[in-house]
Amino acid sequence: MNVRSLSIVVTGIVLLLLAAGVVGAFTQRASAAEAVEAAQTPSTISYQGRLTDPNGQPLDGDYTMRFIVYDAANGGTALWDSGDRSIAVDGGLFTTQLEVDQANFNGQALWLSIDVNGQTLSPRQEILPAPYALSLRPGADIVGESLNAADAALAGYAPATGAALYASAGGGAGLHSQSAQSYGVWGASADSWGGYFTSDNGYGLRVHTSGDDHYDHGAYVTSTGGYGVYAQSGQNQGVRGEAGNVEGIAQPLGAVGVVGIGANRGVYGSSSSGNGLYGVSDSNYGIWGQSANYRGVTGRTSRTDNNYGFYTPDNFYSFNVHSAGAFMQVMQYNGSGTVSPGDVVVFSGIDRSAAVVDGPLVQVTKATLANSTAVAGVVYSRFNIAAVDPALESLDGSLPAAMTDMEVTPPGDAAPGEYVLVVVQGPALVKASAVDAGAIQPGDLLSTAGAAGLAAKVQMATVDGSLTTLPGTVFGKALEPLDGAQDMIYVYVTLQ
Repeated sequence: MNVRSLSIVVTGIVLLLLAAGVVGAFTQRASAAEAVEAAQTPSTISYQGRLTDPNGQPLDGDYTMRFIVYDAANGGTALWDSGDRSIAVDGGLFTTQLEVDQANFNGQALWLSIDVNGQTLSPRQEILPAPYALSLRPGADIVGESLNAADAALAGYAPATGAALYASAGGGAGLHSQSAQSYGVWGASADSWGGYFTSDNGYGLRVHTSGDDHYDHGAYVTSTGGYGVYAQSGQNQGVRGEAGNVEGIAQPLGAVGVVGIGANRGVYGSSSSGNGLYGVSDSNYGIWGQSANYRGVTGRTSRTDNNYGFYTPDNFYSFNVHSAGAFMQVMQYNGSGTVSPGDVVVFSGIDRSAAVVDGPLVQVTKATLANSTAVAGVVYSRFNIAAVDPALESLDGSLPAAMTDMEVTPPGDAAPGEYVLVVVQGPALVKASAVDAGAIQPGDLLSTAGAAGLAAKVQMATVDGSLTTLPGTVFGKALEPLDGAQDMIYVYVTLQ
């Protein structure tokens, strides 16, 4: 027999391989057990041929055959080799299973080279798919009725530990999804993550929008019960936000929970009833604000009583303090009768264990002696101590319902045991008298008058032939004149 004259007639090539990876996607009515079985189909193709002699007569017997998959019709690279195998031929017909490498069947053109008894037949045979397998080639469009209730063009089914669909790419996109009017990608899960993204070196997830509308957000996140966004980093910032041209602005590094860098505002917090911005730290700053040419931190409130643009129950540190108003201290009134806004008060003691503010609390009563050296300041208003009650602090930043409509500085007089805000430095309205100590002019030194709660021009004394004030009696300077009457005027409290 002249082996060189042998001829092979291919009667059919069934590419089970191409369908094996996504067979579940086309089995709408398959049960879970059927899906598992289909997913385990081996990456094998069945090859059938017909072997004849030069005269076209079918041959019988065992022949040594070898099958090699190439990426070109001539030359090229051998991608898979069966090695020599003995194959039985009966009436010219034979069938064999080729355990090819599934990775090679990725849409590229492939050819099969066949050796019989050491002789290579020519030409190589191109491996062609079954007609409907063309829908699996790169760039193919899958069009048809949906495979599930969600109107999906492609549906996948997998066992509990497998992936319904798997996409991998060496340099391009592993999966590209696009929609003209709806979601490009929709992820959902009954008990786990709707979407899970990881990266060894780059971004785990990158989102971009080309919309120029104010509401065309790069990402839109909502939550019913959990966090809207939960971000964590082992060695760097949990959340970092940049807006506008941030060139030249300080770029913080390290394990910071939230970093905001903006050409206008780094971080802006707003709330209709709770905290606009809430920061907690176990060992360092609760809030750190920094700006190259404007405010590091700005706090505002829309309340009519202005309480509080910024609130902290802890120590406050600033290199410099700039104020257009007064500095006040929470104190407790423990005198008799009542005390009113504008009254001058003097020290009367201290409560070392004031539980409501977690620490010592200064106590005052209304001034009754002229030129007192115990002046504490001028009453600004009553004070609702619940506004600084540590028991109302919540680590999650929520605000108790009782505080949303709270009058922090309620109007009216304070009774014994109640609390007042006392101006200790800065401008304040004070009840003053120009009857006994004479008329008051702007810049005059003020002390307590003989009448309860009133201020008056300080009494002068001669010491070593010089006219001076009595030490410790001056608490402020007049900012407005008062002549022959008793009225409320502005003074600048100095307590020197």
